[in-house]
Amino acid sequence: MTARVGRGALADTVTVVGALVVLGVLGGVLWSLLVDPAVLTKSRDGAAMGELELSRRFAVDGWYSVIAVVAGFLGGLGLTWWRTRDFRLTVVLLVLGAVAAAWVMATVGAALGPEDPETVLAEAERGAHAPVALAVSAVPFYLMWPVAVLAGSLMVLWSSPGADLPREPVPGAMPDRDRGVGENAASTDR
Repeated sequence: MTARVGRGALADTVTVVGALVVLGVLGGVLWSLLVDPAVLTKSRDGAAMGELELSRRFAVDGWYSVIAVVAGFLGGLGLTWWRTRDFRLTVVLLVLGAVAAAWVMATVGAALGPEDPETVLAEAERGAHAPVALAVSAVPFYLMWPVAVLAGSLMVLWSSPGADLPREPVPGAMPDRDRGVGENAASTDR
């Protein structure tokens, strides 16, 4: 029996974490395709970016967040619904998988995005342009994955049909059908 449980936990681990890592890879590819990166212009003092380009820089984080929230929510929803053998283990694996997916998405997006602009502009003349590399600018954006995964998981856990199953009677407790009318009235008046 123990070997069977171990294999079930291993299957859950591989399935949940593996599925979220695959979603992270797909998210990274999508992120690199959707983002129109900001452009740096080489100046006398180094490289500069105008206001319009600065707004594009914020769009990089915005697209990362949107993709992470949608993929994380759907992943949490689907994986919790599918892997119902042990909800506690599934939730722990979802958080671990979401952390891995956040890192994988950022890594894949950066690898598929433009090169480091400082390298590109090092030998270029003044006025040359180079797109900014894809990178998440603040750590809280990485939290989009775990938060969204847990939100999707909660949707399944809160709507779980297991919550409606009859409970086993507590030894020594009086069943509701055997209680007298006076007992119910007395207990509600207190």
